[in-house]
Amino acid sequence: MDSDVKCAAFIDVKVAPQKEAALATTAELLANQWSIDGKELYTSFVNREAESSTGFGDGIAIPHAKVSGLEAPVVGILTYADPVEWAAIDEQPVSLAIALIVPTKADQVHLRLLSKLARKLVDHDYAEGLRRSAHDAAQLTKQVQQALAE
Repeated sequence: MDSDVKCAAFIDVKVAPQKEAALATTAELLANQWSIDGKELYTSFVNREAESSTGFGDGIAIPHAKVSGLEAPVVGILTYADPVEWAAIDEQPVSLAIALIVPTKADQVHLRLLSKLARKLVDHDYAEGLRRSAHDAAQLTKQVQQALAE
């Protein structure tokens, strides 16, 4: 079930240091990866950020969005070449984003996956392991997939 969530990692993504620019680039990369509407994805990311920041703290953000035209949840893992000002809860810039994208009507799946990620990220060792793997796409993907499978 959740162990089958498709993940893709993008390493050292160059973006302007503002959250909106990072979200635009993130949306573009992920839309191309999964053949979804990039404008819809960006708008969904921005609308979610308007509710409250997805900056989780410790240099990590979990932007998440619902989009049409998607059959199953997907996750994009991005490390940014330079930290991004994200208005995170600890006021630290973000260098790693785990972007969760779900089909429009997948409310329960969305909440379950988001909860799994959040529970893992409060584990300092897990978050530190992600940061240590920041330049290794395969390892980042493996770590996130394992978190979603638990």
